[in-house]
Amino acid sequence: MKLTEILKRMFVERVCLVCSEAIPYDAEEPFCPDCIAEWHEFLNVKCRQCGRTNKECICLPTKVRKINHSFAAWCVFYDAEQNGEINRLFYYLKKQYDRATIDFCTDKMKKALLILSKKHGVSYGDFVVTYAPRSHRNVIKHGFDQSQKLAKALAAKLGIKCVCMFENVGKGEQKSLNKRERAYNAQTSYEYINGSLKDYKKVILVDDIMTSGATLYACAFQLYKNGATTVVPVTFAKDNYVNKGGKRNVKRRTKYNFAGAVKGFVRNGS
Repeated sequence: MKLTEILKRMFVERVCLVCSEAIPYDAEEPFCPDCIAEWHEFLNVKCRQCGRTNKECICLPTKVRKINHSFAAWCVFYDAEQNGEINRLFYYLKKQYDRATIDFCTDKMKKALLILSKKHGVSYGDFVVTYAPRSHRNVIKHGFDQSQKLAKALAAKLGIKCVCMFENVGKGEQKSLNKRERAYNAQTSYEYINGSLKDYKKVILVDDIMTSGATLYACAFQLYKNGATTVVPVTFAKDNYVNKGGKRNVKRRTKYNFAGAVKGFVRNGS
């Protein structure tokens, strides 16, 4: 055993990500026994749309399917009514920076991406990671940008670059808006940074939670418009909701033809 490992075991205390109880240094999961049990229950929550568990569910919001019909990754369901104490993970992710939480989430995101790459026969070596940035107001309020933290940590784990490609110029939060309002707010909130795609064509697009898919769609729209050939959305969680779909839920307020931007795009990520 290396000296650094010995020192870590002596001086670094590991605590449960949910309840902050002390846990063994070599614990496989960053939870205490009680929270481990709840975590496994959490992973077995059924999708409200298809009735499958998290690992089996392939449901995606309509807007995310427009980015890439089947090539999108997520790790767990987010359900405010069912998640119980595990919801603290999402609290830390959004409102209180915790390095251990970011590390845990990106480990799960990496695994989800590797499963996806194996399924589609894609290597991420020629991809770059970017993210949907948090509003300036929320960065000031909470002191950090959770999507940026997730993107940088995920890029490091995958051994590829993380590049900031957007600036958040919006004024309102998504969580207080309905589906149509979310779509418009997202379209007007993210401004592409000119030239950031110059050396890259394949992009992993990171966000924390996939709800309506409006944020991911708005950013992917800009990426395809500016020359990207492949955009792979990845989030830690997907909202466990019933997707009613339908074209009425999509309010397009741009003359740019998104379908044209992805014409000829090979959906297996190549």
